[in-house]
Amino acid sequence: MVPYCYAAGLCLGVLGASGSAHAQLPAGFPCEPLTCSNLLPATPVDDPATNDCAYRAGNLWWVDYVAGSLAWSESARTKPLTVAVFDDGAWIDHEDLRNQLWTNEAEAHGRAGVDDDGNGYVDDLHGWDFVDNSPDVSPKGECRDRISHGTLMASLIAAERNNRVGIAAPGSDGARLMILRVVGCSGAGTQADPARLVRALDYATRMGARILSFSAHWNATSPELDAAFRQIADRPGSAVAAIVVASVPNKGEPAAGYPAAYDFRRIVRAIPIGNDDMISPGTSPAPAGLNLGAPSACVIGASAPPSRYRVEQGSSNSTAILAGLLAGIWSSPRYAKLTADEFLATVVRGRMSATARRSKPGSRPPYLQGVPLADACLLATEHRLARVCRQPETH
Repeated sequence: MVPYCYAAGLCLGVLGASGSAHAQLPAGFPCEPLTCSNLLPATPVDDPATNDCAYRAGNLWWVDYVAGSLAWSESARTKPLTVAVFDDGAWIDHEDLRNQLWTNEAEAHGRAGVDDDGNGYVDDLHGWDFVDNSPDVSPKGECRDRISHGTLMASLIAAERNNRVGIAAPGSDGARLMILRVVGCSGAGTQADPARLVRALDYATRMGARILSFSAHWNATSPELDAAFRQIADRPGSAVAAIVVASVPNKGEPAAGYPAAYDFRRIVRAIPIGNDDMISPGTSPAPAGLNLGAPSACVIGASAPPSRYRVEQGSSNSTAILAGLLAGIWSSPRYAKLTADEFLATVVRGRMSATARRSKPGSRPPYLQGVPLADACLLATEHRLARVCRQPETH
């Protein structure tokens, strides 16, 4: 087993200072404007009635950067996509998450202590803890007393919109969160256990997840894990086909790590973008394929108690934002009936990857020509235009 490495670097202060987020952030955070959030003017774009305070304060620059508001609906989506979050668990009672969860209806309407749907997991209401083999998907042990990475990632995918608090995410309307705890905070739980990941992948796809979000990476694998990812992310006509959104680390690692290192057709890699359309300078080389730039710096997300929100930076953020954006677009009426391969061909490869809007050139291969920047501008119409769908710039 090898370390399961998160890609986000902690940025607790407004400009990344170390120390306590609770002590350094403004008293009204996240409702007071933050200096570092002014990377793109971020006033409400397509939904002036949106009342999430961080959005109205102009702090969600990353939502505007990917034109995430274009993925928001005037009415509830009839069938949001299930996004599986592979992480350290999540505080599912958080105000921005509790109404955004995938729910196993058989267990919700079944009997406590009984495997009502016969899937081998008892009372798996919103996912499963594969570290402690439990239906309780909250962070445990030492994780209870430290920052919850999974809570932040879940909020960047699908934080609830128009609940008068906190943030909104690109997948607010179109994504529902399946929480899979695949790593802990101490001992063997901190390792990337291939057998554990195989079980989690099997669970996610059997229970209907269509996007699998990995805001982490590891550097060793196994034949069984390779086969599981190949079945999900590469095999033509697979009954468990899903889109894997994979983090590309930005801490100077020589290789991207798995699952981004796989060259499978259904893997979409998140390339971290900071200020001024620049690729994060420490970003690892990624294989050729579906590589899309998404915001990484000065990103506000949900936090574990007692702090409700915090600011972070890193490609973990890019991954979750991209996963939520894809869910928001895929669940829209125009694309909701597409299979995973059809959506990738029509939208991700056919539109997003082909956009003229690109990052600035990176400092090393394969980023010397920049990367296409992920956004939802393909949803814009003459009746629904976003000012953030700006003309491509020449870099």
